[in-house]
Amino acid sequence: MPILPPAPPRFSMITGLPSASPSGVLISRAAMSVPPPAGKHTIMVICRSGYSARAAEHVAPAAAIKIIAGSMRRRIRPARGRFDMGALLLGVFYCPMIMAAISAAVMRCAGAAGRTNQIAQGAMTNSFDTIIIGGGAAGCVLANRLSARSGAKVLLLEAGPDTPPGKEPADVLDTYATSYYNDAYFWPDLKVHWRRKDNSPPVHFSQGRIMGGGSSVMGMVAYRGTPDDYAEWEAHGAAGWGWADVLPYYRKLENELDFTGDLHGRDGPVPIRRTKPEDWAPLSKAVYAFAQERQIPFIADMNADFRDGYGAVPMSNWPQKRASAAICYLDAGVRARGNLTILNGATASGLVFEGRRVTGVSARIGGKAQEFYAREVILSAGGVHSPVFLLQSGIGSAGHLRDLVFVGLLQHRDARQAELVRPHPMTAFRYSSGLSGAPRTDMYINVQCKTSWSPLGFQVANLAPTLLKPMARGRISLLAGDAGRPCVEFNFAGHELDLKRFMQGFRRVVEILTHEKVRAMTGVTFPVKFTDRLRRLNRITTANKIQSAVIAAMIDLVPPLAGPIFSTLADRRVDLAALVEDDDALAEHIRQNVAGTFHPVGTCRMGAATDRDAVVDAAGRVRGIAGLRVVDASIMPTVPRGNTNIPTIMVAEKISAAMTDEARAAA
Repeated sequence: MPILPPAPPRFSMITGLPSASPSGVLISRAAMSVPPPAGKHTIMVICRSGYSARAAEHVAPAAAIKIIAGSMRRRIRPARGRFDMGALLLGVFYCPMIMAAISAAVMRCAGAAGRTNQIAQGAMTNSFDTIIIGGGAAGCVLANRLSARSGAKVLLLEAGPDTPPGKEPADVLDTYATSYYNDAYFWPDLKVHWRRKDNSPPVHFSQGRIMGGGSSVMGMVAYRGTPDDYAEWEAHGAAGWGWADVLPYYRKLENELDFTGDLHGRDGPVPIRRTKPEDWAPLSKAVYAFAQERQIPFIADMNADFRDGYGAVPMSNWPQKRASAAICYLDAGVRARGNLTILNGATASGLVFEGRRVTGVSARIGGKAQEFYAREVILSAGGVHSPVFLLQSGIGSAGHLRDLVFVGLLQHRDARQAELVRPHPMTAFRYSSGLSGAPRTDMYINVQCKTSWSPLGFQVANLAPTLLKPMARGRISLLAGDAGRPCVEFNFAGHELDLKRFMQGFRRVVEILTHEKVRAMTGVTFPVKFTDRLRRLNRITTANKIQSAVIAAMIDLVPPLAGPIFSTLADRRVDLAALVEDDDALAEHIRQNVAGTFHPVGTCRMGAATDRDAVVDAAGRVRGIAGLRVVDASIMPTVPRGNTNIPTIMVAEKISAAMTDEARAAA
């Protein structure tokens, strides 16, 4: 069973509460507004200042691009039902980078893709050198780098819609993560348990199903992690993955816009930039005053200065548009290569075997089953779907295959617990808990000055304490009798040290909220629980927009109404002052409200040949199976201290370079 190594959980507070139990803070419009530079800004760690900018320019599509596009279902449904003020508020306040506009552009793109498929499919070959399953961040990198050799025929399969150059939907391009709330870009019906299945209900888990994967829908935070993370990888048996080994590939992917020197690259496809302190929102500046009074260092470049401190969050975007892996690695020039075939709307359904060698992939395209063959198949389906795909193909723990028809195929060594990373937030503190047994730089507090697309989202801030290095492990298994559905249990707060650090982080957030300058621009403080109800009410609908505008106007006109209105965001009224003084009550509050970010890792982790928990070797090759690699976040031995998009791109850059060298040597 894939085991999920420490998955970072979090809480969030509106109006200034921690992220171990989602909460929010009501802030004045003055605290939210900042003189907008070109486009939208991001403040500290994953924080955007709240300004959305549509892309000003697009890359013109090439006429001879070889793309076989599948059909895409229209999963967007009009909102129905009555107004639900409490639920709306819940949704509007909690998730920062969430505002999904269901644009006509998406549907136009889908329609065009379907027509292309009908024209081109008859002439398409079914034999390749390499097949890549999954057009996420890693898949886009692999498709680019491996097809750079003109003699290598490469097929990229993506289950979701494509985002061709010049035809990217507006919500994908937006520098605020508007696409996060467009259900058309996610796997439907993927549910997880934040803790275990016996003590927490299943909730929706957002995993991108679109060209670019998570890089097309996530918050664009561009952390690398710290050198300690990669020393940890090597200690887990991932030889050749230390800091000195991975740094060249971080430099290769980067177009660093703010800093120079040996630690950064300037010629890569992915722009990295930060918001200058003078452009921060007033609330972020007030939190910075808290940091200065406590002599917490300012970290200008969190990707090169690895001290604890408060700093600007590195972002992977341009001022006018998102920099997804699809945009950066699959531009018109790359797509015009005659040896690269991109097939979207194509859902891989299984592997083709000859004995213990993988020789191809079965896929469904437009409802039709097809097979494609290759000398090597690369699985890049992500931290949840890669291990599930292996299990469904008969590769994995025997104990979790006994109810599947594939059980006789092969008994692979345990692809046990996979590490689920929790997502990490906005303007931020990166710090060490200092607790016995905890590694350094194990904590993070996100300061988010805009929490939704709606008028109300401009009035609500969010502070969320996060565990960067959790101790608890989760797991992924297949549900008995249902080969297609995984059971994902993150087991957040399942380790005593994790719980203690959450409690510490929660109290730290409350301390920040009581600081004079922070208190001067905040109002009601309340905890928020991250639920499916919240997610539904954060969708962009006419009903939600009207409710949000009415509520925002009411609060502006009659500020005392804020308390009663926002109290509906919590399951019950919580006295925060009393809560932080009661260890038992705080611990239970955290257990009931902990939630994750959306960055699972370690489910197919790298390791030494003697390590029974290792699924792949240091080159991503699946142990015991020829012709199959896994290249995505699932092979990371442990979760890095930060979001996983940029580390995933690095992993794909490094392994694709090694594969290219191998191919040239063989030739």
